[in-house]
Amino acid sequence: MLAATSAVTFAAFGSALAENPLLEGSPPTMNESPILKGRHLVAPSFGVTIGDPYSRNLMAGLTYRYHITSWFGLGLDLWAGGAVKTALTEDIERELSRPDAPFKLSTTSLTALANLSLEFVPLSGKAMLFSDTLVHWDLHLMGGVGAAIVSGDDRIDDSVSLAPVFGVGMRFFFDRWLSLGFDLRDYLVNRAVSSRKDGSVPGSSFGHNWLFGVSVGFSFPVAPNPED
Repeated sequence: MLAATSAVTFAAFGSALAENPLLEGSPPTMNESPILKGRHLVAPSFGVTIGDPYSRNLMAGLTYRYHITSWFGLGLDLWAGGAVKTALTEDIERELSRPDAPFKLSTTSLTALANLSLEFVPLSGKAMLFSDTLVHWDLHLMGGVGAAIVSGDDRIDDSVSLAPVFGVGMRFFFDRWLSLGFDLRDYLVNRAVSSRKDGSVPGSSFGHNWLFGVSVGFSFPVAPNPED
Protein backbone atom coordinates (compact mmCIF):
# COMPACT_ATOMS: atom_id res chain seq x y z
CA MET A 1 0.00 0.00 0.00
CA LEU A 2 2.83 2.39 0.96
CA ALA A 3 4.71 1.57 -2.25
CA ALA A 4 1.63 2.24 -4.36
CA THR A 5 0.97 5.56 -2.61
CA SER A 6 4.60 6.61 -3.14
CA ALA A 7 4.45 5.72 -6.82
CA VAL A 8 1.28 7.75 -7.34
CA THR A 9 2.72 10.74 -5.46
CA PHE A 10 5.99 10.62 -7.45
CA ALA A 11 4.10 10.36 -10.74
CA ALA A 12 1.92 13.35 -9.88
CA PHE A 13 4.94 15.40 -8.71
CA GLY A 14 6.95 14.49 -11.81
CA SER A 15 4.01 15.43 -14.05
CA ALA A 16 3.72 18.80 -12.33
CA LEU A 17 7.42 19.48 -12.88
CA ALA A 18 7.21 18.46 -16.51
CA GLU A 19 4.21 20.78 -17.09
CA ASN A 20 5.69 23.73 -15.19
CA PRO A 21 6.33 26.42 -17.85
CA LEU A 22 9.01 27.99 -15.65
CA LEU A 23 11.20 24.89 -16.07
CA GLU A 24 10.82 24.48 -19.84
CA GLY A 25 14.18 24.81 -21.58
CA SER A 26 16.08 24.93 -18.29
CA PRO A 27 19.55 23.32 -18.24
CA PRO A 28 20.08 20.14 -16.17
CA THR A 29 22.42 22.06 -13.84
CA MET A 30 21.06 25.33 -12.41
CA ASN A 31 23.24 28.31 -11.48
CA GLU A 32 26.40 26.79 -12.96
CA SER A 33 29.45 28.99 -12.31
CA PRO A 34 31.67 29.34 -15.42
CA ILE A 35 35.01 29.51 -13.61
CA LEU A 36 37.11 28.36 -16.59
CA LYS A 37 35.29 28.98 -19.86
CA GLY A 38 36.65 31.88 -21.90
CA ARG A 39 39.23 32.86 -19.29
CA HIS A 40 43.01 33.08 -19.09
CA LEU A 41 44.97 31.62 -16.19
CA VAL A 42 48.54 32.59 -15.30
CA ALA A 43 50.14 30.57 -12.49
CA PRO A 44 53.64 31.00 -11.03
CA SER A 45 54.76 27.55 -9.86
CA PHE A 46 57.33 25.86 -7.67
CA GLY A 47 58.26 22.22 -8.15
CA VAL A 48 60.58 19.37 -7.28
CA THR A 49 61.37 16.19 -9.18
CA ILE A 50 60.73 12.97 -7.29
CA GLY A 51 62.19 9.48 -7.61
CA ASP A 52 65.53 10.77 -8.88
CA PRO A 53 68.37 8.31 -8.28
CA TYR A 54 71.33 10.71 -8.43
CA SER A 55 70.27 14.38 -8.67
CA ARG A 56 67.03 16.04 -7.59
CA ASN A 57 65.79 19.13 -9.40
CA LEU A 58 64.36 22.17 -7.62
CA MET A 59 62.46 24.27 -10.14
CA ALA A 60 60.44 27.45 -10.57
CA GLY A 61 57.95 27.75 -13.39
CA LEU A 62 55.10 29.55 -15.06
CA THR A 63 51.91 28.03 -16.44
CA TYR A 64 49.55 29.74 -18.89
CA ARG A 65 46.14 28.38 -19.91
CA TYR A 66 43.27 29.64 -22.02
CA HIS A 67 40.11 27.57 -21.58
CA ILE A 68 38.04 27.55 -24.75
CA THR A 69 35.28 25.66 -22.95
CA SER A 70 34.70 24.68 -19.33
CA TRP A 71 36.35 21.31 -20.03
CA PHE A 72 39.09 22.08 -22.59
CA GLY A 73 42.03 24.46 -22.59
CA LEU A 74 45.44 24.96 -24.15
CA GLY A 75 48.57 26.77 -23.11
CA LEU A 76 52.25 26.81 -22.29
CA ASP A 77 54.43 25.54 -19.42
CA LEU A 78 57.92 26.81 -18.55
CA TRP A 79 60.28 25.50 -15.85
CA ALA A 80 63.86 26.33 -14.89
CA GLY A 81 66.04 25.32 -11.98
CA GLY A 82 69.01 23.44 -10.65
CA ALA A 83 69.93 20.14 -9.04
CA VAL A 84 71.15 18.87 -5.70
CA LYS A 85 72.81 15.53 -5.01
CA THR A 86 70.72 12.73 -3.61
CA ALA A 87 71.83 10.61 -0.66
CA LEU A 88 72.64 7.77 -3.08
CA THR A 89 75.13 9.93 -4.99
CA GLU A 90 76.82 11.03 -1.77
CA ASP A 91 77.09 7.41 -0.61
CA ILE A 92 78.62 6.28 -3.93
CA GLU A 93 81.17 9.11 -3.92
CA ARG A 94 82.11 8.43 -0.33
CA GLU A 95 82.55 4.68 -0.85
CA LEU A 96 84.62 5.03 -4.04
CA SER A 97 86.81 7.91 -2.89
CA ARG A 98 90.37 7.39 -1.67
CA PRO A 99 92.41 9.81 0.45
CA ASP A 100 94.54 10.74 -2.52
CA ALA A 101 91.84 10.27 -5.21
CA PRO A 102 88.37 11.63 -4.46
CA PHE A 103 85.69 10.14 -6.71
CA LYS A 104 83.00 12.29 -8.31
CA LEU A 105 80.00 10.70 -10.01
CA SER A 106 79.07 12.48 -13.24
CA THR A 107 75.32 13.16 -13.45
CA THR A 108 72.81 15.11 -15.52
CA SER A 109 70.02 17.41 -14.41
CA LEU A 110 67.11 19.29 -15.99
CA THR A 111 68.07 22.94 -16.40
CA ALA A 112 64.89 23.97 -18.25
CA LEU A 113 61.63 22.52 -19.57
CA ALA A 114 59.23 24.12 -22.04
CA ASN A 115 56.14 22.59 -23.61
CA LEU A 116 52.83 23.33 -25.30
CA SER A 117 49.91 21.71 -23.48
CA LEU A 118 46.37 20.52 -24.01
CA GLU A 119 44.24 20.34 -20.88
CA PHE A 120 41.04 18.39 -20.23
CA VAL A 121 38.78 18.91 -17.20
CA PRO A 122 36.62 15.79 -16.73
CA LEU A 123 35.46 16.66 -13.20
CA SER A 124 34.64 19.88 -11.36
CA GLY A 125 32.46 20.96 -8.49
CA LYS A 126 32.17 22.80 -5.20
CA ALA A 127 33.32 21.92 -1.69
CA MET A 128 33.18 23.41 1.80
CA LEU A 129 36.45 24.02 3.65
CA PHE A 130 36.61 24.66 7.38
CA SER A 131 32.79 24.45 7.48
CA ASP A 132 32.26 27.97 6.14
CA THR A 133 34.45 28.50 3.05
CA LEU A 134 33.00 27.50 -0.32
CA VAL A 135 35.59 26.68 -2.98
CA HIS A 136 35.28 25.59 -6.60
CA TRP A 137 37.57 22.76 -7.65
CA ASP A 138 38.49 20.90 -10.79
CA LEU A 139 40.40 17.76 -11.70
CA HIS A 140 42.39 18.20 -14.90
CA LEU A 141 44.45 16.00 -17.21
CA MET A 142 47.14 17.44 -19.44
CA GLY A 143 49.41 16.31 -22.24
CA GLY A 144 51.89 18.07 -24.45
CA VAL A 145 55.22 18.13 -26.18
CA GLY A 146 58.23 20.37 -25.83
CA ALA A 147 61.94 20.41 -25.14
CA ALA A 148 64.27 19.88 -22.20
CA ILE A 149 67.70 21.43 -21.67
CA VAL A 150 69.86 18.83 -19.95
CA SER A 151 72.91 19.94 -18.01
CA GLY A 152 75.81 17.50 -17.62
CA ASP A 153 78.92 17.67 -15.47
CA ASP A 154 82.47 16.37 -15.92
CA ARG A 155 82.26 13.47 -18.39
CA ILE A 156 78.72 14.15 -19.64
CA ASP A 157 78.04 16.94 -22.12
CA ASP A 158 75.05 19.30 -22.06
CA SER A 159 72.26 18.41 -24.47
CA VAL A 160 68.75 19.24 -25.66
CA SER A 161 66.01 16.61 -25.77
CA LEU A 162 62.49 16.28 -27.10
CA ALA A 163 60.25 16.09 -24.00
CA PRO A 164 56.69 14.71 -24.23
CA VAL A 165 54.75 15.28 -21.00
CA PHE A 166 51.61 13.88 -19.36
CA GLY A 167 50.09 14.86 -16.06
CA VAL A 168 47.18 15.18 -13.67
CA GLY A 169 46.29 17.91 -11.21
CA MET A 170 43.70 19.72 -9.12
CA ARG A 171 42.85 23.39 -8.70
CA PHE A 172 40.94 25.05 -5.87
CA PHE A 173 39.38 28.46 -6.56
CA PHE A 174 39.09 30.50 -3.35
CA ASP A 175 37.79 33.42 -5.41
CA ARG A 176 36.82 33.90 -9.05
CA TRP A 177 40.34 35.14 -9.79
CA LEU A 178 42.58 33.31 -7.26
CA SER A 179 43.35 29.58 -7.20
CA LEU A 180 45.77 27.08 -5.71
CA GLY A 181 46.95 24.19 -7.86
CA PHE A 182 48.69 20.85 -7.35
CA ASP A 183 50.11 18.92 -10.30
CA LEU A 184 52.06 15.72 -10.94
CA ARG A 185 53.70 15.52 -14.36
CA ASP A 186 55.87 12.98 -16.14
CA TYR A 187 58.44 14.44 -18.55
CA LEU A 188 60.03 11.89 -20.89
CA VAL A 189 63.60 13.07 -21.49
CA ASN A 190 66.39 11.50 -23.52
CA ARG A 191 69.61 11.59 -21.45
CA ALA A 192 72.28 9.57 -19.68
CA VAL A 193 71.34 9.91 -16.02
CA SER A 194 74.88 9.32 -14.72
CA SER A 195 78.25 7.85 -15.52
CA ARG A 196 79.13 4.33 -14.44
CA LYS A 197 81.31 3.65 -11.42
CA ASP A 198 84.27 3.03 -13.71
CA GLY A 199 83.84 6.51 -15.19
CA SER A 200 82.40 5.46 -18.56
CA VAL A 201 79.21 7.09 -19.81
CA PRO A 202 76.31 4.93 -21.05
CA GLY A 203 74.26 5.88 -24.08
CA SER A 204 71.32 8.18 -23.60
CA SER A 205 67.73 6.89 -23.51
CA PHE A 206 64.28 8.23 -22.76
CA GLY A 207 63.29 7.97 -19.11
CA HIS A 208 60.61 9.18 -16.72
CA ASN A 209 61.10 12.42 -14.81
CA TRP A 210 58.31 12.99 -12.29
CA LEU A 211 57.74 16.61 -11.34
CA PHE A 212 55.45 17.64 -8.47
CA GLY A 213 54.40 21.29 -8.59
CA VAL A 214 52.42 23.76 -6.51
CA SER A 215 51.06 26.88 -8.20
CA VAL A 216 49.16 30.05 -7.37
CA GLY A 217 46.85 30.96 -10.26
CA PHE A 218 45.44 34.31 -11.33
CA SER A 219 42.45 34.21 -13.70
CA PHE A 220 41.17 37.02 -15.90
CA PRO A 221 38.83 38.58 -16.78
CA VAL A 222 38.32 38.76 -13.01
CA ALA A 223 34.57 38.03 -13.31
CA PRO A 224 33.50 35.14 -15.58
CA ASN A 225 31.07 36.03 -18.36
CA PRO A 226 27.57 35.83 -16.81
CA GLU A 227 26.13 34.79 -20.18
CA ASP A 228 28.14 31.54 -20.24
